Amino acid sequence: MDNLTREDCTKLDREDPVSEFRDEFVLPENTIYLDGNSLGALPRTTIHQMEKTVQKDWGMGLIRSWNEAEWITMPQRLGDKIAPLIGAKPGEVVVVDSTSVNLFKVLVAALRLRKDRNVIVSEQENFPSDLYISEGVMEIIGGTYERRLLPEGDDAIEELIDETVAVVMLCHVNYKNGHIHDMRRVTQAAHSKGALVIWDLSHGTGVIPIDLNGTDSDFAVGCGYKYLNGGPGAPAYLYVKEALLKEVTQPLTGWLGHTDPFAFDTEYKPADDISKFICGTPPILSYAAVESGLEIFERASIEAIREKGKRLTNLFIRLMEQECDSFGFKLLSPRDSERRGCQVAYAHSDGFPIVQALVARGVIGDFREPNIVRFGFTPLYIRYIDVWETVTRLSAIMESGEWKRPEFQERGIVT
Repeated sequence: MDNLTREDCTKLDREDPVSEFRDEFVLPENTIYLDGNSLGALPRTTIHQMEKTVQKDWGMGLIRSWNEAEWITMPQRLGDKIAPLIGAKPGEVVVVDSTSVNLFKVLVAALRLRKDRNVIVSEQENFPSDLYISEGVMEIIGGTYERRLLPEGDDAIEELIDETVAVVMLCHVNYKNGHIHDMRRVTQAAHSKGALVIWDLSHGTGVIPIDLNGTDSDFAVGCGYKYLNGGPGAPAYLYVKEALLKEVTQPLTGWLGHTDPFAFDTEYKPADDISKFICGTPPILSYAAVESGLEIFERASIEAIREKGKRLTNLFIRLMEQECDSFGFKLLSPRDSERRGCQVAYAHSDGFPIVQALVARGVIGDFREPNIVRFGFTPLYIRYIDVWETVTRLSAIMESGEWKRPEFQERGIVT
């Protein structure tokens, strides 16, 4: 196989069907941003949307904007905009709270539906916050609940599911290595034993076509600040299958989950739709940013985004083998692009300082303990030439040994 060249990458950029969307994002000059899997870039429309929301809706409309600017229905309205990206129907998704809070709500809701069972199945490589939430839920509910975890590197989740399992709780795309769980296979295995399924879609929504309805999935959660580009700490979203909405209950019974919030009843009467999963007053400024981020997906094809994501990550892996094969990087992500999200991870014993040296050269990736160098390739704004430049700069760093410099060993609070 012939070596790839810079011209090969520029040719791919000329043929890129989603290249037009790159200009819709604020991207610093001389910076290659490969961390959209942690925090998406700023859409240019968000700046104008925030100005409108602050100056017109809040500044001039004041409290009237809850009605006139339809602030009060934003959780449901934005949920309906996310629904097509995850294969859900209108009325099955609501934008609210954080991913962790939403997971708490749906996990308690699912366990209440399976009171005769006491096992939660997940995996050791699940996102830690999800595992922490499950620990807290088991402690709060009490009883004899236990957690059954799939060992690291194992994909045989079916072997852990039996008639004692109440809930299977997994990240659709693994946050460390980008491995994609087979949603249909896992859901069918859980349902065959009478268990319910909760998916964390945070690392896939916006870059991978997802079909919650088609796979008959029960619950899902996900964040708004990664590939959806909703801004730092953006509100998350929550999905409940329509067939469960009438019977399911959730533990955070706040006033906006009431069937008639402005009746100011002294007793809680839950709404009979997805609104029951809203708790307190929505943070409207954050919602405005989420809304402008979602607007892009009304014009961009998720299938085209996915195809480019596979090509970007395939190119990166091939160039790493071509240019950096002798520097001790071990591929952790699946080689099969069908089983890999839009991120590629490598293990390296000096991963942290290597990432810092790359940042100094204008390439922003990230590091995850204990030794993982991780790169996210957001197809809407990453170019093929960015992949070439990244590997070229990484090769130069490794060849020169500049990552050994003292300043690259120093760690901040956020790594």
